[in-house]
Amino acid sequence: MSDLYYSASDRADLDEEHDRPPLSFAQEQLWFFERMTPGTTIYNVPLIFRLRGGLDAGVLGRALTEVVRRHEALRTTFGFANGSPYQVIAPATPVDIRLDDLSGIDAGARDAEAIRLVTQEVRTPFDLNRGLLVRARLIRIDRADHVFCLTMHHICTDGWSRGLIVSELSEVYGGLAGGGVPALGELPVQYADFAVWQREWLRGEVLESALRYWEERLAGLPVLELPTD
Repeated sequence: MSDLYYSASDRADLDEEHDRPPLSFAQEQLWFFERMTPGTTIYNVPLIFRLRGGLDAGVLGRALTEVVRRHEALRTTFGFANGSPYQVIAPATPVDIRLDDLSGIDAGARDAEAIRLVTQEVRTPFDLNRGLLVRARLIRIDRADHVFCLTMHHICTDGWSRGLIVSELSEVYGGLAGGGVPALGELPVQYADFAVWQREWLRGEVLESALRYWEERLAGLPVLELPTD
């Protein structure tokens, strides 16, 4: 077992209900906010690219499938039992990319229609209980001009990991387009392993020490009065 994180093979030994790994504290915060405001899109994280030149939509779909297969967090939804949420990690399956072909409409209207479709995509909520929390939409302006919209929920991505996902997607696409195979190695640790480690670590004296620190720092502050709707 690593001193830093549990490995995927250790997860079952550490969690009595290992088929229901807990949420990390960051995930639990976002899950709670979603429960408070169901149907919100404020936590949608869109990545939008204008791709000029030759593009193989089939290869792009295979590349995205590989990246989602590689990262459990991208195929995780959330259940609820015994008063607590838990992670539900789906098996890897092909990821569909929705294709909208605008090449048949008036050229002057294509960009405006692409913006409308991207806005529609970004403003569509996710359901944390079912389905992938990743959606992909490819808009064909013409044969050598596309808009690619990859939308994820913040519960499965953040600012740092977005760059990683884009980098891996580009690398896998390039490898597949060249007739090769993805060269990315398997990950020794998945996000659920980190969540289990975090829950195990932040307890007992570590937790008590953190609580004491913040109680001292916040002591004497006035109650914050915020306007409500």
